[in-house]
Amino acid sequence: MVAWLVQRRPFWSVASVLNRIRWRWLLWCSLPAIGYIALSFLAGVLVDAVSPADESIGTSGGDWVGFGAFVVPALVILLLVPFQSAAEEFVFRGWLIQAVGAYGPDDPNGKARWLRTLFRSPWPGLVVGGAAFVSAHGYTGWAMADIFLFALVVGWLTVRTGGLEAAIALHVMNNLIAFLLPAATGRLDQWNVQGSAPWTLFVADIPCLAFYLVAVAWLARRKEIRRLS
Repeated sequence: MVAWLVQRRPFWSVASVLNRIRWRWLLWCSLPAIGYIALSFLAGVLVDAVSPADESIGTSGGDWVGFGAFVVPALVILLLVPFQSAAEEFVFRGWLIQAVGAYGPDDPNGKARWLRTLFRSPWPGLVVGGAAFVSAHGYTGWAMADIFLFALVVGWLTVRTGGLEAAIALHVMNNLIAFLLPAATGRLDQWNVQGSAPWTLFVADIPCLAFYLVAVAWLARRKEIRRLS
């Protein structure tokens, strides 16, 4: 609504350079997102196998609650979590990055040309959007660093691919697993527990996010995804 009424541009311009969600591209991005989840699980198992208890990521725990107790929470999660995850992307990687990127003097011959150059780079928007994304969660310590890195990666991919699809695919996939696993193991009452995490989580997530970044960038080149309006 801000984009449409205040900035006077198509409100779907926060979604992509084509003013819409590119559904086929979103599905393509889901493939490396699944790869990210698999790599994250393997990295967690490896870290837990070699790390002391206070540095473990905690990939195990809980017992299967049974299909009857799992099906209803799973349906609710599958219906609502994609909207929750996509909504965060529309705010933090969609509108906010664009709003920061649109700031600064427009006169190329003005006195503050360095300011124009700075804000024509995507990085001020990526950093501000990432910091706002972190502040909207209750994480501390290394968990904050991990979620900030996540925000930078999906933010860069948003700029690189000209839309939110890559960010939405990874965010939705990550959050579905984050909710479905506790539901399957009887720990759904802890769904909103955030807080800190060991440094091993941050280190283990770096190659997983790097894989997703490289894979999506490669797919975008291969599919000739449009970056500019």
